[in-house]
Formats: sequence, C-alpha cells, structure tokens
Amino acid sequence: MRRRRLLERTLRAREKQRDQDRRGLDPASMIRLAGFGAALIVFVAVYIGFHRQGATSYGGSWGVMERLTRPLIFGSNALELIALLLVGLIAWRAWRKMQGRS
Repeated sequence: MRRRRLLERTLRAREKQRDQDRRGLDPASMIRLAGFGAALIVFVAVYIGFHRQGATSYGGSWGVMERLTRPLIFGSNALELIALLLVGLIAWRAWRKMQGRS
C-alpha cells in the first residue's frame, strides 16, 4: 500500500509539473505573433500609401492621421507612444506569465 501511495503522489507531482511547463512562455508563438503584427502594420502602411498616392495633405477620412503624426512629447508622435505602450503591455504580460501569475 505504501508503495502505491508514493507512486500516485509521484505521478500527480509529474502531471502538475507538466501542466505548469505548458502554461509557460512559448517563444515560437510569440515570434509568430510578432511576425503577424509586423505584417499587419506593413499592410496598413502600404494600403494608406497606395490609397493616398503621395498626397501630403490629410483631408477627408484620413484627417485623424494628421493628429496622430504631430509631435507631442520630446519629438515623438502619438503613433510611436501607442506602439511603445502596446510593446510594454505585451512584455509585462509575458513577464507575469513567466512568474506564474497569469
């Protein structure tokens, strides 16, 4: 009986460890996510470039883009600040996941 209990506890501990390892940070999925995000940003930039065809004035529905590209703090614009905020949020989530506090 003792041996069976020890074996059961050992198996449960191994399963628990395996479950914790699976919940950890997966570098391959993070790289895929980063590649998808970069492709999406390039797609939007190319679409805007072809749609505007070199026009420098932001009129009509693209007028909001002018507000996002004006310098705000230390020469950085709102788009750069939003990108930094998103990258910081993703890094914080990855760090929390690595600490085991999903």
